[in-house]
Amino acid sequence: MGHIRLEKEYGRLATKPPLFSISHCEVLRASALENSLRGFAHRTTDNILCSEIGLCFDSLPEAYEYSNLYSWEIGFGIRYERSHNYKCKSGPKKDVIYRTMQNIVCGCEEFPTKKNTSSVRCGCGTFIRLLRSDDHGWYIKDCKLQHNHPLSQNIGEKLCWPSHKHIDRYTRELVRNLRQNNVPLTKVYSILGTYFGSTDDVPFNKRSLENLCKQLSKEEANDDVWKTMELFTKMRDEDLSFVYTTDLDSDGKIRTLIWVNGKSKLDYRYFGDAITFDTTYKTKIFNNHFQSIIFSGVLMSQETIQSFEWIFCEFTSLMGGKAPRTILTDQCRAMEVAIARVFPNTTHRWCKWHVLKMAKEKLGSVYSKYSNFKSEFHKLINYSITVVEFQSAWEELIEKYDLKEHHFLTPIYEFRHRWAEPYFSGVFCAKMTSTQRSESTNHMLKGYVPPGAPMHLFVKQYNKLIADRISKEDAENQGSRMGGVVLKTGWPIEKHAATIYTSAMLEMFSDHIFDSVAYNAIEVAPNKKYLTVHSEASRRQKWSKVHYKITISDDGGHYQCECGLTEHMGMLCCHAIRVMLRLGINKVPDSHILKRWTKEANDVLPHHLAHLQKDRGSLRSQSYRHASLHVAALELATIGDKNIECYHQ
Repeated sequence: MGHIRLEKEYGRLATKPPLFSISHCEVLRASALENSLRGFAHRTTDNILCSEIGLCFDSLPEAYEYSNLYSWEIGFGIRYERSHNYKCKSGPKKDVIYRTMQNIVCGCEEFPTKKNTSSVRCGCGTFIRLLRSDDHGWYIKDCKLQHNHPLSQNIGEKLCWPSHKHIDRYTRELVRNLRQNNVPLTKVYSILGTYFGSTDDVPFNKRSLENLCKQLSKEEANDDVWKTMELFTKMRDEDLSFVYTTDLDSDGKIRTLIWVNGKSKLDYRYFGDAITFDTTYKTKIFNNHFQSIIFSGVLMSQETIQSFEWIFCEFTSLMGGKAPRTILTDQCRAMEVAIARVFPNTTHRWCKWHVLKMAKEKLGSVYSKYSNFKSEFHKLINYSITVVEFQSAWEELIEKYDLKEHHFLTPIYEFRHRWAEPYFSGVFCAKMTSTQRSESTNHMLKGYVPPGAPMHLFVKQYNKLIADRISKEDAENQGSRMGGVVLKTGWPIEKHAATIYTSAMLEMFSDHIFDSVAYNAIEVAPNKKYLTVHSEASRRQKWSKVHYKITISDDGGHYQCECGLTEHMGMLCCHAIRVMLRLGINKVPDSHILKRWTKEANDVLPHHLAHLQKDRGSLRSQSYRHASLHVAALELATIGDKNIECYHQ
């Protein structure tokens, strides 16, 4: 088993092309390793390799490698020790330094410098003395192979010697790539096990891998700013619409950095009316497939009011000057002040996900999975539609669990207008108050970027995430345009919706149709006012609203429900749909078709420039005028090429 292990462990390291080297006297000579392997069958020794006086090597690295293989078999480690050098004093190689003698000693050689230490050094006298030969090779001049300490018995013990923790450059590069993609250390070791056959055959232990990862992290951190700027230059070459800007401190160091690519600029034109800004990783928004779009990357050293003001001003400037209608954030006070100053006309709300996260942390056992409070609290948060519902349900819940003076629930209720969905009625948020989708995008980036990543690695991994999101967006576009349509109800209005909405939005619209069946529509004023009443009102929550008023205006072209969902997300609610079904309306009114949810959400430019907004590659035109003039110039050049008279005119 030891011999098999030796071949697996070091065969790839010890074998070097070619196996035969030619000395200056033109005599073919097999390597010391090859001779040992071939001669083992005729020897009576227990070991494959043996170090003895007179053994020759072509180079010093070959001698070290052979000695290390020998030490692996025996059960100890080695290291370079004393050496002698010779400096040439004349001739064409004047001042060239040659090494003439090199000692290789046991890892236990010498004694520790400090007393009462755990060092393995015990004054072992084992050594191999190498001298340079006349043909510039090396040979063993003298050696001592007796040890004064116990030898390592198994593979795990042998791997603890530094000389046996060899990690070749290909394995190093694999580890680097895995760690850059945030693969945990344990998984990295398991993956390496598949490359070497099993984890038992990996030629180093986990501690060596940890040390390598620390070394790689230091290498990544070196010249971080220079590497980031180099990466930005490359991104600029590939996308002429890519821009970035930095905020420097008094010492000229980067305090805040923001960057935007060309596609993000276009996406912001179509979907930038409601955004979320998350200080954990990025700015994002939902597109017409209800997927997250990442508009820009931001790296900041301090979360101060001034930093956020600079970020929001630069973000708006890079995006063409358009401020969002709604912005959702966490409860950061500095961000709240900055938004009020930079976006005075923008509605600012808190992400509901952050409130639920804080509830889990602050409520303790009250919020545990064994308590009914959690399910009732989530039902209140997610299903209350009106302000009256929310307040009634909150009072009922607080009274039931005796939490009137709770240190978390009391202040969070005072700021309910910031995060509770009923207070968003009439505020367009693209249905983003339920930010579990938003947080999932955060989770994705955390899967790409390792903890403590340097700036340039963050940008590099950020680009990978962007590429993956674009790929998924393309797949959704293809499915919406080319895929078959699955109808849930078969109503004519659903068939019409299938022609305009993307697959994700059609599914949501179909759900609204399905939910509308639970309501009865009562006529209050013909073709003007209706009341929808839940058919199972007695079985609903006490605080749940069971009837909604729907007002019809614009000669039947617009439906307004007091639930506010239409204004909140830009799609008809189930109450309005119930009235439309009763009236026999077969199409979604034009006033209720929000372009961002349709299949053609991005088609807003002239036909001859449409490729600029659909391609995900570089955007080479800087403005509409530039692009249109460029197309016109090409047409003139084509006409001039075909006709000499036109050329002269």
